Amino acid sequence: MKQHVFLRKEHPLAHHESITLEQLRDYPYLTYQQDDMLLHFAEEALNVDNIGKLVYLKDRGAMNNLLLNTDSYNLGTGCIVNNYMNPNIISIPLDGGSLIQVGLVKRNDVFLPEEVQVYIDFLKSALEKSMPNGSIDC
Repeated sequence: MKQHVFLRKEHPLAHHESITLEQLRDYPYLTYQQDDMLLHFAEEALNVDNIGKLVYLKDRGAMNNLLLNTDSYNLGTGCIVNNYMNPNIISIPLDGGSLIQVGLVKRNDVFLPEEVQVYIDFLKSALEKSMPNGSIDC
């Protein structure tokens, strides 16, 4: 999936068809505080050392509230899940952004119970329905 910018509909950059990192330079970047080991599995593929205004958060509720009420932004897949995210949060392709691979890591010698497989199928369906236009299929 192509990397996207999450921001509110009233954000000064919301009218663009795509956004560059240079355009985002003056806006606060919201990201999750993660352990060093978890950075290999982070949603954002961005070197935060080059970000001027950086806000670390610990939960998705705080992220959504700040996205809705400020000119901050976040990077991710661009997937907007209906009935989960506020409809005033939108995603716009990041020009020159990285590709994000969404997947499941499982050992080959581990058997998944039927309930887990049903859940995985549900997640795949929800992901496909929430994908932004023009994204790479999973």
